[in-house]
Amino acid sequence: MPDARQRRGVELKRDSEIRATQRTLESTYCPPLIAEARERQDALLVERLRGGSYRIADIGCGNGYHAMLLAPVSELYHGFEISTELAEKARSSWLRAGITHADIFLGDVAEAELLDRFYDLALCLYFTPGNFRDRSSDLSLYTDAYLDRNPQFIRVMSRFYAALRPGGRMFLTVYRDVPEAEASQIDFYEKTGQHPITPRGSRFVATQEGFWSARWTRESVLSNLGAFGVEPERVSFHDLNPIAWMVEVGKPETENGKRTT
Repeated sequence: MPDARQRRGVELKRDSEIRATQRTLESTYCPPLIAEARERQDALLVERLRGGSYRIADIGCGNGYHAMLLAPVSELYHGFEISTELAEKARSSWLRAGITHADIFLGDVAEAELLDRFYDLALCLYFTPGNFRDRSSDLSLYTDAYLDRNPQFIRVMSRFYAALRPGGRMFLTVYRDVPEAEASQIDFYEKTGQHPITPRGSRFVATQEGFWSARWTRESVLSNLGAFGVEPERVSFHDLNPIAWMVEVGKPETENGKRTT
């Protein structure tokens, strides 16, 4: 059982990571390839969802921008965010924009209370899927085997997958494991006042400030999703640009040959 000093150390590391995350979200600087991937992500979402009416869960919703972007197709929008400051900014933005169908749940998304088969869509955008990890400063923990079956990613995403109704979909934006993505990550973090500490060529970039962001191969995406029962044929990779995919996961309409309700 961790003592008070150890718990305080974990809290300080998490606070540092949250502040680093906020700097990347709110920075006026964004590397061109990351900015392009974000823009194409949003355009693809709007295209894929046009004409629908959805119950949406947004994992790591940040400042709540996607509640406004997707307002025309939202029956309801639930954002999940750990940063109190970002959650307050989201609520203020929604109030100014007249968004009344959105709510935000503050805290660790891994602890969120979810209803099974409730949402039509689960979103995890802006490369957030690569931020889930065990809280360890020992970088040797994050081997290829770990990244191919990341227990924290699986823990979170399996719960939101269960919270999708039959026929629901999940959209994840991830960095591809290519040198151009690593260079863009390092550029972005350095320009937002962080200090990368991982050797070049690692499959993730960690910073001294506690931020951590993984890159993915097709195999690692399918392996992590397969850990909670997602079949490869249910997964589509949408190319955003040379450094990013939007991964679309479709939940079956039926289970064991029977239609579920």
